[in-house]
Parts: sequence; C-alpha cells; structure tokens
Amino acid sequence: MTAHENPLHPFSLELDMLAGMLNFEIADDPHYSGLEIQSFDDPKHGTGMLVFLNRRGDGRVDVYLEPGLQHIDPANYAIGNGLGEWIETEFEKCSLDISDTGVNAETRFTDIDGRLIEVQASDRTPRGRRTAAFLAPMGAAIAKPTSLPLIWMSKFDLLRRSGPSPLVRIDGRPAKLGRLPAEWLTRRRLIKVTSDLCSIAVNPTPAQPATLEPGGQEVEVSDIGTTAVVGEAADHLVRFEFDPPFPDLREHPESGHGRWSIAIDGKRTISGDWNLNQSNGQMVVALEVTEGWRPKGLPLLMTIVTRVAAVFRTWPTTYRWRAAIGMEEHPEVTSAWERTENDGGESYRSLTGSD
Repeated sequence: MTAHENPLHPFSLELDMLAGMLNFEIADDPHYSGLEIQSFDDPKHGTGMLVFLNRRGDGRVDVYLEPGLQHIDPANYAIGNGLGEWIETEFEKCSLDISDTGVNAETRFTDIDGRLIEVQASDRTPRGRRTAAFLAPMGAAIAKPTSLPLIWMSKFDLLRRSGPSPLVRIDGRPAKLGRLPAEWLTRRRLIKVTSDLCSIAVNPTPAQPATLEPGGQEVEVSDIGTTAVVGEAADHLVRFEFDPPFPDLREHPESGHGRWSIAIDGKRTISGDWNLNQSNGQMVVALEVTEGWRPKGLPLLMTIVTRVAAVFRTWPTTYRWRAAIGMEEHPEVTSAWERTENDGGESYRSLTGSD
C-alpha cells in the first residue's frame, strides 16, 4: 500500500455546527426538567431557532423548531430516553443574542399540550465575557446511544448572578431553576451559554448494515494503515488518531490492538483502547473509552465545578463500541454503541438540585 491510498477501516466522524445555545435546568416543574434554546445561522441549516424541552415524566425530549430550518438531525436530540415530539412551530417570540459583551434571550410559544412556555434571560458584560472551551456532558444522559456524542463549546460561559433574574414560566407558573453548589460564592447561575458550538458524532450507528468502502472522509495514512480520521466544520478541526496505525482490513489482519484518542482544535479530549480480531469469518473491532476529559486552562469557577461533579470528566468512560465486518467482496459492517454504566444523570441533578 502506498501512502496516498485510503486503507479500509470502520471509523467515521460527523460534525455539525450551532451558532448559539442557552440551557436551563428546571427543578420543580411537574412537566419538564430542562429547556434549551438553540440558534442556527449557516448555509446548511439556514437561519432560525429551535427549543427543546426535557420531559420529567418519561425522560424524552420534545423539539420545537422554526419552519425553514433544514438538515436538523432528530438523532442529535435523542437525549435521556429518546426523542418525543418533533414539531415545526411559529414562535410568538424567539431570540438568542450572544456576543462578547453579553447575552440576551427571549422566547414565547405554546407546547403540544397547550401550555404557554416563556423565557427571558439577560446578562450584559460591558468589560467582556470570559469564556473557555468546554466539553459538555450531554452523553451522560443518553440511555441508548447511537454515537459517542462530543459537544464542544469553544466559547462556554455561565450567566452571572449580578444580572437581572432570569425567568422560565410554564403554563403561567414561574419555574425554580437548578443551582450551582455554593452559587453565592461563585456568583454565577447554572444557566449555560455558548456561541460557536461544534457537535461531533463518533462512529454514528447506521440504521441498517452498511457496505464498508475506503474513502469518503479525510484520513492520514502510513505504510501500515490509518493514523487518523479527520473532520472539519467552520474553524474547527477534529482528529481521531490511532497508535499504532489501524491496519488496512483489505489485508485481512488476524489481530491488532493499540490506543486511540480524539483531539478537538488541538486539545486532547478522550482516549482509549482499540482491538481487532478475526472471528467466524468476520473482523470484530472494539473501542473502549478508558480516559475521559481532563480539562485544562479553565477559569477557577469552571475548574471547581468540573472537580466537584465528576460526571464532567468521567462520562465518556461509560461508552463502548463494537463492530462486526463481513469480509466478502463488498464487506458489510454492523456496529453499535452501548453504555457500561448509566445513572440517567441522577448524580448531576442531585448535585445541582434539579432532580
């Protein structure tokens, strides 16, 4: 094999972008446990807003999106116990403005059961917001994963307590919001905000067995196999690296093992082991996540939060992937992710008082 040829391997990355996100955790509402506003502004999706609500009763997620938004993948919203309702909605109000000097958001719409949902939040910071790159623990709340989801928030922040009190009102009743531990000391609210969000799906599971072919995604290769699968979106670069290189499956290797890691914008996020074996005429490939995110360079507040709440660092280590590849002339791959542990996000909700 020459260095410019694409070896055969079963790995892939899917990247997607959001212009902005504002997330609330709801502590006392009988219907919902969380709400998130998302904004889009790019050629792929168009310009518009989306709101999703986490149901308290069955753990599903209802999504309300403006007409005209395109290529919004419902699989990305299968959080908790999966997707509930998917509804195009004419919002009475829906805005999310995130800049270097502050945040302003407002939304008003009616949910599928006729409840009026209202949100107002503002936090102006004339001296400039101090943001940081942050890996969201969304994957901790997914019961049946269809990928390893890495939500990279390159300009993450928390709203300040010095700003106006935020309002989330459901069916006319103000909702109590989740709180950070020692919120009076940190002077921040448990209201998460980011612009420039990059969503990465690692090895997304196809709906049915798929034919495995070389090419289709940028790779870096050596004379023995794949050294990295590379994905790009906007200004973000993701590298899925293998050490030693993953062998070309066309060579029918009997076995192999090594380490893999994923770096986002040059920052290593997670890593683990890969293994390859032949079994009953198939190649069986496995990925184990053995090392979660080790945040570095965060502001003091975020450093404290990620140390107190281990879920921020450890949730990826509960994910495991298996693929079986038939080695016919046109090999098919069947793959799946599973959780080795899953408390449904209970430990995090208990810490923040939003259970």
